[in-house]
Amino acid sequence: MEAQILSISLGTVYKNIKTFLDTGLLREASPMRGSLRVDANTMEHQHLICTGCRAVFDLGADDLEPARPRRPLPEGFVLQCCAVEVHGLCASCPAQRDQS
Repeated sequence: MEAQILSISLGTVYKNIKTFLDTGLLREASPMRGSLRVDANTMEHQHLICTGCRAVFDLGADDLEPARPRRPLPEGFVLQCCAVEVHGLCASCPAQRDQS
């Protein structure tokens, strides 16, 4: 059962999440996926995403070669960051057992 705090409005929750993102207390994970996903781990890292159960696991910055463009970027484009998502099936996912 979910815990509820009846005196806090949903608007307050969203405003605080935005404040945490703006101040760096949270970072946005998978910003191009439609719904907002946040990550309390603000250290440089990437994500492993299970395509079966949608579980997300951290992948340390030292666990991947640095991602960088191989060709010049379009004129005037300012690169802010490169993000990598690694998709697969986690060990506990029923979808992985179905493929065995």
